[in-house]
Amino acid sequence: MRVRYLWWGAALPVALILVVSVHGCQTPLPSSAFESGRPEMRPEIFFAGATSSSGVLETTSGAPTRRLHATGAGQALPDGDLRLVQHITFDQDAPTERTWVLHRTDDHRYTATLTDASGPVTGEAYGDLFHLRYPMRSPMGGEMEQWLYLQPDGRTVVNEATVSVLGITVAHLSERITHED
Repeated sequence: MRVRYLWWGAALPVALILVVSVHGCQTPLPSSAFESGRPEMRPEIFFAGATSSSGVLETTSGAPTRRLHATGAGQALPDGDLRLVQHITFDQDAPTERTWVLHRTDDHRYTATLTDASGPVTGEAYGDLFHLRYPMRSPMGGEMEQWLYLQPDGRTVVNEATVSVLGITVAHLSERITHED
């Protein structure tokens, strides 16, 4: 009996490391895998006009979950770009404002500027998916990655986002965005 315990005691940490390593190596599907999704997500159309959203931000540090509410006003610019101004409130905090300027570069790719980003914003749209990635302007830095899925009603987007620092996920955002017009 003691021999089995020693073997199990040595094997358990190795097994846990193997499981964590294999899980960490999984790569997400490429955005192009969503190309047949319908209705088609065109962010420059969906975010034009009024939007509202609510969601939750959960951290991996054990900090309390924070509730998010936002309103947006999107406007098509003469050059075809979209300017989106959002007012975001977490729990009872004062609202903050952020501004996006989104530019479509080809059938599937986008670039943007964002007041919350410390560098370039890149995006791609395939089918019902719009995928964004950008470095965050915050004291700890980090990167935001958003997966926005247009729902069959064509008026609702589900946003699943992660915040990572040095490749480690530190927060997850789940948000539901509704086109109001």
